Amino acid sequence: MKRPTKKLTFTFFDYKWKKVPHWGRQTEDLYRGWYLKRYGYGTLGRLTAFLRDKSRILDAGCGLARDAKMFAELNPQAEIVAMDQSPAALAVARRTLKPFRNCQIVRADITRFRGLGTFDLISCDQVLHHTPSPAGTLRHLYRYLNPGGVLNFFVCRKKNPRRDFVDDLMMDHARSMKPAELWKFAATVTRFGKALHDLRIGPAAFGRRTYDNLQRFVHNQMFRCWYNPRLDFALSVSSNYDWFSGNPRFDAAGVRAMMRRGLGRHTVLRFFEDDASISVSIRKTPA
Repeated sequence: MKRPTKKLTFTFFDYKWKKVPHWGRQTEDLYRGWYLKRYGYGTLGRLTAFLRDKSRILDAGCGLARDAKMFAELNPQAEIVAMDQSPAALAVARRTLKPFRNCQIVRADITRFRGLGTFDLISCDQVLHHTPSPAGTLRHLYRYLNPGGVLNFFVCRKKNPRRDFVDDLMMDHARSMKPAELWKFAATVTRFGKALHDLRIGPAAFGRRTYDNLQRFVHNQMFRCWYNPRLDFALSVSSNYDWFSGNPRFDAAGVRAMMRRGLGRHTVLRFFEDDASISVSIRKTPA
């Protein structure tokens, strides 16, 4: 698959945030729980304890500022910097963070920002793989991490060869589509996922895994058709939409090599894999 360009990624994501400005609010509980699981905090109480000594926190690629809001709530004493390129996203982020005096909103490119100082925690969740050079972006973020500071990052995980082949074909084709055209396609895909879910076939055992229903099996093993009945339909559409707009995937060996070659001395605090993702938490070793 060809890597997405900055211009292409910006175009697709700015369109997405205009379509689903309610995305952060309606997914808050779901994604907070996922964040706590993937990075090993488990509970909001444990994350609060972790954040207690973090004076400056960067939410790199903040989108609608869902995570920045969580950090601001859990540590009102910290300075939170919420960074994104999308004017549509930041318009919502400003409203989201307005009640919090400890938040600063910055429109900047996370791959090359300058002049913002260093941070005790950098969270780049569900963003790194959308940049043209994930390894380069990771190195850039690491430069702005204080010694002893923690960097949390997420990349999408490679699936099986058949699923990856289909994903690559679809993503390369999507590059030539206009955002409205891709949104229409993503809606069709989501309706397919909903139809599979509504069949109520399951659980579906395959290999060493058991999936709740047929839709989850097809989505994880054969074709991207994400659907969550707990969310507004447009939010499921948006998840498929941004996936097809360009989403490189990684395996564990590739992620470890990226860290080993690109970063200085560090300690891996958490390395978590599931069907969809690899989430890593690292601490920068003091000199």
